[in-house]
Amino acid sequence: MHLSLPDRGLNKGDIYTQFSELAANDTKWKQGRTFSLVFYPGEEVSEVLFHAYKSFFFENGLNPSVFRSLKQMENEVVSMTLNMLHAPDSAVGNMTSGGTESILCAVKAAKKYWRDKKPRVTHPNIVMPQTAHPAFYKAADYFDLEVRAVPCIGEGLVPDMAKYESLVDENTAIIVGSAPAYPHGTIDPLEEINKLAAAKDVWFHVDACVGGYMIPFLEQIGEPVPVFDFRLSNATSISLDIHKYGYGSKGSSVVAYRDAAHRRKQYFVQTDWPGGLYVSPSISGTRPGGAIAGAWAVMNYMGQEGYRNYAAKTIEAARKIQNAINAIDGLKVVGNPLTTVFSFMSTGKYDIYRLGDELSALGWHVDRQLVPASLHLTVSYGNVAFADDFVRDLNTSVAKLSETSIGNIADGFKQGLVKQAAKLLPESIIKKITAGSINDIPNQKDSSGKTAPLYGLMGELSGTGTLEEMVLDLLDAMNRLPDKKEEK
Repeated sequence: MHLSLPDRGLNKGDIYTQFSELAANDTKWKQGRTFSLVFYPGEEVSEVLFHAYKSFFFENGLNPSVFRSLKQMENEVVSMTLNMLHAPDSAVGNMTSGGTESILCAVKAAKKYWRDKKPRVTHPNIVMPQTAHPAFYKAADYFDLEVRAVPCIGEGLVPDMAKYESLVDENTAIIVGSAPAYPHGTIDPLEEINKLAAAKDVWFHVDACVGGYMIPFLEQIGEPVPVFDFRLSNATSISLDIHKYGYGSKGSSVVAYRDAAHRRKQYFVQTDWPGGLYVSPSISGTRPGGAIAGAWAVMNYMGQEGYRNYAAKTIEAARKIQNAINAIDGLKVVGNPLTTVFSFMSTGKYDIYRLGDELSALGWHVDRQLVPASLHLTVSYGNVAFADDFVRDLNTSVAKLSETSIGNIADGFKQGLVKQAAKLLPESIIKKITAGSINDIPNQKDSSGKTAPLYGLMGELSGTGTLEEMVLDLLDAMNRLPDKKEEK
């Protein structure tokens, strides 16, 4: 039975109390416990963000002729971003709701641009490293492009450039490089991809959604980061998120283009609608004014000096954690990350997913990854003051895994059993066995539940239809209210 609206509205006190109760089991992000998801700039900057968002809370960025203030602020945000990206005077851009929308806009524009150049070719493709963000797969699904994923090889997980070149043909509408790729913080060989774009005469998109507002300031403080921006002579478009290392409010990103002719393919215009002209520069229709105002406010408040300061402190914290990981026998950082985004894996001594469960039990949120089996950390300013706490708890968790205890033996046995089952049992049986675990995940009251067996199973099933069905079942379960009898 579905919920109904209350007969009479709740008072403010009851509403605020319920907010507190609902948030009670959320990860304590103000205590630096989340690596990714939240980019907390501290109380002082947050105060500026809150005021900016509140000041333009009801305004709508859909119609720039009505809210000229928002259009002015958006144009200034984009212009400051283009300057940071060493863009030519011809460069233009728009704000979007986030990295996914920025990527969707760029892929849509690239496909339309390619269609105009090659109207007789029927099915376009997108070529990108396998570590590129899933938003590109989403864009390909939405806009009907074939995805050609380039394998990443070696300890550094660098795209195989010979394979990359072989996959680009006359049907290729767009090629992609990441700065950095989210899973392991690897910056793709952008100079080589740039040369490939020139040789093949194809649209080149740089996905800097994670690093776009970090790398320029790492470069300014002397860190050895490669060129990722419009100094790459064939970079056509770049996506970068203000609500990540730009420390803006959620719902703020920029997609930038080398010139207006390329951006023009992003727009949507309907001229024969009975309701009048409908014009939309990006995917979204209604666009929250608060996100635009927040981006403008934080960029002006922080300035280059503020961003340099945050970058210096954050890279120092990231290196402290990386050094601590590499100092533990049995763990190592994956590849050679140059920014504050990285992952770490086991060299065989520990089960990395069980280590993740131990960290979760101590209140830390770390993403689990499949290839290689690893834990992901995106270190931001909100983690800086708590880096030593993480190192301490990491060592505590490793020590706990090293203990000879009934619990450890049982967990290890369960993990091994699940992996063997994945190899031996038919996929239809596996799906039935795991259905209960999948449906139980949304009902957990906090993030401390043990997920190692499930992630171990996912590692064995990665890329199969069974795993996709399991994830779809999980999405179904998470996107509905649980029955009362299911609550725990």
